[in-house]
Amino acid sequence: MSHAPHRSPRRRKAAPRNPLDFDTVELRHRHDGWTPQRQVDFIRALAECGCVDSACKRVGISTSAAYALRARTDAQSFRFAWDAALDQAIQRLSDAAFSRAIHGVATPIFYKGEQIGERRRYDEKLTMFLLRYRDPVRYGAWMDTVRAERSPDAATLCLNRMIDQVEADAYAREAGDPLPKPFVRYQPPRFVSEAEQDAIEERAAAAREEAAHRAELRASDEAWERDLAAMGDAGSA
Repeated sequence: MSHAPHRSPRRRKAAPRNPLDFDTVELRHRHDGWTPQRQVDFIRALAECGCVDSACKRVGISTSAAYALRARTDAQSFRFAWDAALDQAIQRLSDAAFSRAIHGVATPIFYKGEQIGERRRYDEKLTMFLLRYRDPVRYGAWMDTVRAERSPDAATLCLNRMIDQVEADAYAREAGDPLPKPFVRYQPPRFVSEAEQDAIEERAAAAREEAAHRAELRASDEAWERDLAAMGDAGSA
């Protein structure tokens, strides 16, 4: 007689814990005090509005009583739920701000007392604020200190390389040879830090001083040669 292999029941994965779930603080029961249900309602209200004062008004508790409960030594779970509720409210606020930045805000248009349409207004300052803090690599405030420098002959040099590339490709096609490697390769932009900018400026200033010093030496040598030539002409005369 054969027996079917025994299979252990599969364990179901435990559902993730709701950060707003917490162990209520056990207090002396009062109908107008911090009952367990009132504590739960307060945390839910705080997650919705993100304002302690407004959440207290919703459940009929003073703000001072809320902070007093939070400060109790046995209210650690309540404090965690409080902070989680504020985080949830901030996330909702962030989502709303992104929605306004992307979709704009509709403002009605009235004509002779009747609404005839609406106009969407977009807050560019809000958009730049969100980009600056959500994508600081490309839109961070540090970009304001970056100065782009380019050689005055860069465009001409690049054009000459492109012309050489076209000619080389044409010769290769005519001869049936494989195309040569590109003369110009794309290089991703590299942002220079403030320290590197200072070092570049110092080297450029030193190079300018050296060039000016050499120019003075050349001018002095030329003047000396002219004086010698003049003295020689005067002696021969």
